[in-house]
Amino acid sequence: MNAVALLLADSRFPAGGYAHSLGLEQAVSDGLRVDGVPSFIAARLRLVARADAALSVAARRAAAAGDDDELALLDDEHAARCPSPVLRTTARRLGAQLLRSAAIAWPSAAIDRYRALSATTPRPVALGVVGVAAGICDTEVATIALYDDAATVASAALKLLGLDPADAARWVADLGPEIDAVARAVVRDERPIAEQPPPAAVGLELAATVHAARAERFFAS
Repeated sequence: MNAVALLLADSRFPAGGYAHSLGLEQAVSDGLRVDGVPSFIAARLRLVARADAALSVAARRAAAAGDDDELALLDDEHAARCPSPVLRTTARRLGAQLLRSAAIAWPSAAIDRYRALSATTPRPVALGVVGVAAGICDTEVATIALYDDAATVASAALKLLGLDPADAARWVADLGPEIDAVARAVVRDERPIAEQPPPAAVGLELAATVHAARAERFFAS
């Protein structure tokens, strides 16, 4: 992975992820303990992040080809795969923030055009477009999508559960081989996105609505 890809994967890149727990806050409120967080992260990798990574790779390919119609279809596909209005809104806000920061870091006609044409800018699709602007490959885009999901949850756990930061780092490190393997599998899958499995985490979708209605919370999601 090159230095540009590392910058995109860095939690200090201003893409808005610091404000989100990706469902962990509600899970902790519902009784999840520290020893359950690694399984939570691994489940998200299989059930949510893999499908999002596939969208990101498809978007990178469409943006590289200058295919605005395909990008619009991918926006629609994301909406169809994400029935929760709360999670759709979260994805769109994160996508908009990513595009804003990336447009400054890597000025690009691809980013400008997508921002102008897309009414929704969901983060998985936005990441693919940014990948073209940043000059990174399909595998790097998929790896970033998967790593960012795991790292965002692990980072949120530090605030929610008061654990040793080294423990949170170990959780992500333990998933490193699986993240690499899943990224390679995503890139090898040549099926159209509509024929690939969507996210399958109904519990997270239902919990997102409960979390959004809370009067007090640390995280936006």
